[in-house]
Amino acid sequence: MKQFTLFRILSYILLPFAIFFGFMDFFFIASAFSNPSIFFLAFLIAGFCIYTFSNLIFLTRHIDTGLHAKPSLKDWIKVNAYATLVLGFMFLINAMGIYLMPDTTLRTTISKFLDEVPNLPSQMNVAIFIKILRGVSFFLFFFSILTLVQVFMSLKLLKQFAHLFSAELPKE
Repeated sequence: MKQFTLFRILSYILLPFAIFFGFMDFFFIASAFSNPSIFFLAFLIAGFCIYTFSNLIFLTRHIDTGLHAKPSLKDWIKVNAYATLVLGFMFLINAMGIYLMPDTTLRTTISKFLDEVPNLPSQMNVAIFIKILRGVSFFLFFFSILTLVQVFMSLKLLKQFAHLFSAELPKE
């Protein structure tokens, strides 16, 4: 029962992130037409958003009430759960890579980057950029952990509540 409560809490925690990433995905899709490599990230973010909302529908309309669910809902959850797993592992690897990178290497990389960017404000120096980058990597690390835990719990619950997707509900 504690595991189900944790799943419910994680589902509601991920909801604002799905809304935010959903709005951001419009910008990713628009910019992907000029840089096609962004389509992969846009696809993964869209998968995360679809997964979060379809998972919430499964939780509130079917697990809580015990109502029959269409088999297509299970397919939507599973397919987008795999895309969300890829996104979660990508965020985790990126966050760990940035956070565990030695300061000298990070300073060198950021210095080269800042030298190539024209018209940067004078307040944007290497130290501030490192703080921002470390903060973002810290956020991405915990976001990816929450996402990965919730996805694995969801896949487990799909097996546990497989009877809700059958053609007929068992009679009691």
